[in-house]
Amino acid sequence: MTSGPPAPRRSLLPRKKRGVERVAPPPLPASSIRLAMANVRQRKLGIAASAFLLALALVALLADVLASDLPLLCKIHGATHVLPAVARPAALAGYDNQRIAREIGDAGQGWAIYPLVRFGPTHAQGRPPEPEMEPPGFGRGHPLGTDAQGRDVFARLVHGARTSLTVSLLAVLAFVSVGGVLGAIAGFFGGVFDAAVTRVVETLSAFPTIVLVLVVQALVPSPTLVSLLLGIGLTRWPEISRVVRAEVLLVGSAEYVTAARALGASPWRVLLRHVFPNIKAPVVVAMTFGLAQVILLEASLSFLRVGVPAPIASWGEMLSEVRDHHGAFWLLVFPGLLVFLTVASLHVFGEALRDLLDPRIRLEGAHVEHPPGARADPAT
Repeated sequence: MTSGPPAPRRSLLPRKKRGVERVAPPPLPASSIRLAMANVRQRKLGIAASAFLLALALVALLADVLASDLPLLCKIHGATHVLPAVARPAALAGYDNQRIAREIGDAGQGWAIYPLVRFGPTHAQGRPPEPEMEPPGFGRGHPLGTDAQGRDVFARLVHGARTSLTVSLLAVLAFVSVGGVLGAIAGFFGGVFDAAVTRVVETLSAFPTIVLVLVVQALVPSPTLVSLLLGIGLTRWPEISRVVRAEVLLVGSAEYVTAARALGASPWRVLLRHVFPNIKAPVVVAMTFGLAQVILLEASLSFLRVGVPAPIASWGEMLSEVRDHHGAFWLLVFPGLLVFLTVASLHVFGEALRDLLDPRIRLEGAHVEHPPGARADPAT
C-alpha cells in the first residue's frame, strides 16, 4: 500500500484576513508639507492677534479703572461714591485723587480705592495742562512719563485705545451700512441705478481717502468727533460697495435664487432672504480690514491735528507732540507701537477670518490632509 504525498505542515502564524490589504499612504510631497506648516503658522498668528485685540478691547472698556483722576470707590464727607470718574458727581467737582487723599488724611475719616494710575488723560498732578511745560520724563506716579503739558502718557494711551476703537467701530458701521445697501441694490437690480452707483464709486476712488476727509473737516466751521465720523463714513463706502456688488452678482446667478424667483418670490424677498445671508462672510472680512484702515486714518488725521478734537486722548495726537520735543522718545515709541500692533493684528485676524469663512480654502486644507494617491486604511 503506497502512501500519498505528505500533508503540508500547518503554519503557526495567523492567517491573513480576507479583504482589502492595508496600503500605507505615500509620503506627502514637499509642497504639501510647506503648505501645511504655513497653515499652522497662520493659525497661531491668528490666535495671537485675536488675544491682543481682545486685551485691547478690555483695556478700552476698563480705561477708567486703569487710569483716572478720581477713585474707583471712595467715601468722603460722609458720602460714598461709586465710579465717580464715570458718574462725575457734582459733590466731587474740582476734586482729583491727590486732593481726596489729602482731605482723607487730614480729617482722618473716609477711605478710597484708587485706580492703577492716579491721573486722568487731561490732567496731571492735580493741575490743568500748561502748554509752556517741558516733558519732565519719567517721574513718581508716571510709569510711562508725561507729555509736554504734564499729562500722564499711560492714561492717554489707555483712553486713546478707547478713542481709536470707538471711532473705528462707528465709522465702519457707517460706511458699511451705506456701501452695503447701495452695492446690494446696484448689483441686484442693475440698470440706471447700477450705472450711477458705479460712476460715483469710480469718482470717489480716484481721490485718496485722507484728502477727502480733510476737505470735509475743512468745510465744517468747528470740527467735532461727529464730523470726523461722517467724513470717514461718507468717503470710504465705495470700497464696501464694490465688494457687496460683486458678491450679489455672483450669488444672484445661483440656482436657488433662480428657483426662488420661479416660485414667485418678490425681488426684495429674494434679496433679503436668499442673497443677503450668503454674502455676510466677505462683508465681515471687509469690515475687519476696514477697522485697521480707519484706525490708521484716524491716527494720521490726529497727527496732522485735524482729527479727534482736543482734549480727547488720541494716539496720533501723542505722536504729533514729538515734532515739538524731539528728545521725548516715549511720545513716539509707545503710541507708535500700539498703532502698529493694532493694525497688524487686525490684518492678521482678517486673513484668519477669511480662511475660516471661505469654503474653498477649507477644501484646500482637507486636500492637504488627504492628498491624492493616499487611500484610507480600511481597518480604520
